[in-house]
Amino acid sequence: MPATTSFVGTDWPQVTPEEVHRFEKAAKITDPATFAAQLNALIREKITQAKEAEPRSDTLPEALVRKAQKLRADTRWSPSPTDIQRGRRAQLQTFDEPQNLMVAEFARLAHKSRQQIYKDLAAEPKRLLALSVGSRKQRLPDWQLDPVRLHLTQAVLRGAPDVDAWTLFHTLSEPLEALRGYAPVEAVTRTSVDQVARVVFNTLGIHAGGQA
Repeated sequence: MPATTSFVGTDWPQVTPEEVHRFEKAAKITDPATFAAQLNALIREKITQAKEAEPRSDTLPEALVRKAQKLRADTRWSPSPTDIQRGRRAQLQTFDEPQNLMVAEFARLAHKSRQQIYKDLAAEPKRLLALSVGSRKQRLPDWQLDPVRLHLTQAVLRGAPDVDAWTLFHTLSEPLEALRGYAPVEAVTRTSVDQVARVVFNTLGIHAGGQA
């Protein structure tokens, strides 16, 4: 009887050197024992591949966990010094764009005192979105001079109090597929503030009630 080997939980019969002679019409075999060993190794490899490819009977939660584990990197990504420097340059460039106004200029255009602007920035929840980089003074996106866009910004500030200002800025000002390629501050109208705010929260991964 052919020898057997325990493999993937089952005993599989191995090809013996005597059985190798069946291949002599198709190939010249000078070392039957070595040929049989290589053939058995190939069979084991193919069986392993077949077993791994078999569909699993996982429950839905188990399947989701397994898929999530495959997406998780072995090591946590961290930016290199070059990445950090490049990101800071891009942040400074955005910060210095003319539509991001200093407090005094924003107050003048909003017909408010600087003290009132600072109060709005310090309020909880905040009533104005402001950007900052290091020790530089704050800048306020000028879209908040428009009442409807300000209403949207305040709705987002209330619903996402723990999200940093730069993330909110980019989410509000950059095109979103859910808004047909328009930025939220471009798409919002007087009657769609709540609807656009929900799109922003969905983009940020925040559910109803401001919970991530």
